[in-house]
Amino acid sequence: MLTNAAVEQQKITELRLRKTFGGEEAAAQSAPAAADADRRAGRLLAQLAPRADGPPPRSPITTHVLDTCMGRPAPDVAVTLARAAPGSGATAWEVVARGRTNADGRIGDLLTPGVPPLPGHYRITFDVDEYQQRVLAAHPGFFAGRRFYPAASVEFEIRPDQTSQHFHVPLTWNPFGYSTYRGS
Repeated sequence: MLTNAAVEQQKITELRLRKTFGGEEAAAQSAPAAADADRRAGRLLAQLAPRADGPPPRSPITTHVLDTCMGRPAPDVAVTLARAAPGSGATAWEVVARGRTNADGRIGDLLTPGVPPLPGHYRITFDVDEYQQRVLAAHPGFFAGRRFYPAASVEFEIRPDQTSQHFHVPLTWNPFGYSTYRGS
């Protein structure tokens, strides 16, 4: 009961802050804001929820980006997770979540922790062009004229019998190519 109250209070506080500091236009952007609020609420619930002997629940889909050219994680890369619209044959996509990699190049909270993903065909897209432009600004000439992949997309399938599993979808990237694997 108290955890539900904490989550609802968090949503109310965020709405009031958006109205106070972002104006009515910011408050009117309800769909993306609501999805972000739900994700943060899921994190709050994961921290407050009593758990048995196991670790706290985590997002069922996580990722990280490694810049193999620079030899380090890629921070602040915009990431979009989408699911193929049912019956579209993977020609129409519904955005499920958006996020940015942290200083370690990771996103551990794309989806609400402890809530299984829907089965289906997923695509995770990494905006590596934006990241590359920041690297270029910090290291002039390093990537000059080498941009080839403005975005990297990885598609994967979650079957109905896999919804209780964790899916870690990392990206190893450089200006000339990228690779992925099913992580743990």
